[in-house]
Amino acid sequence: MTRARAADTAPGRLAPSRRSPARRALGLLGGLVTAAVALAVVAVIALSALGVTRFVPVLSNSMAPGMPVGSLAITAPTPRTDVATGDVVVFTAPMGPRVRVIHRVTHVFGPEDAERLDGWSPDRLAMQTKGDNNPSGDPWIVTIGDDAVWERTSVVPLLGWPFVWLGDPVTRMVAFAAVGAAGTIWLLTVIWRRPPRPVEVAADSAEASAADSPADPARTTGGPA
Repeated sequence: MTRARAADTAPGRLAPSRRSPARRALGLLGGLVTAAVALAVVAVIALSALGVTRFVPVLSNSMAPGMPVGSLAITAPTPRTDVATGDVVVFTAPMGPRVRVIHRVTHVFGPEDAERLDGWSPDRLAMQTKGDNNPSGDPWIVTIGDDAVWERTSVVPLLGWPFVWLGDPVTRMVAFAAVGAAGTIWLLTVIWRRPPRPVEVAADSAEASAADSPADPARTTGGPA
């Protein structure tokens, strides 16, 4: 029994920690979600960098109900010469703030009409646009000189909301502060939860073994009478 107790208290030996099945499941789920989000972010960055597709958040209801605010439009490049009436394309607003707009093409100017337009040249596309939910067309004529125009191919509901929220300066500041606070709390939690250092109990175990061992007969019995 003495040796068993001494072995249980050997230096550096700690009792194994046990996690409940629920905590293990939550940890696994959190890891899977984190990995999925990381892969999605990498895929979006890679596809955008390669020019395969672009993801455009819908910031207003001008294209509702087909593309309500908070949607995410997926676009692909199409040749400038293939743009036709009815296509939904992405362009930079030529008037006012230089914001990105995704509206429907209502008219494409032919070479004869386009020659009368200010800022047009034969190697540029000239068109009029309108939001489906707007009562009138856009107050401008869009001219594009790029070889390709980004055209909508599909729409994913709700995924554009993070971009809508981050478009507000106050919301963006609060979000960055929250992320920083969460990172700080996580770091402090990791530091505080470090496992305790092993307690050196070798000396105590040796003393306990000596006390429990039988006494030396030479020291406990008397000499000859």
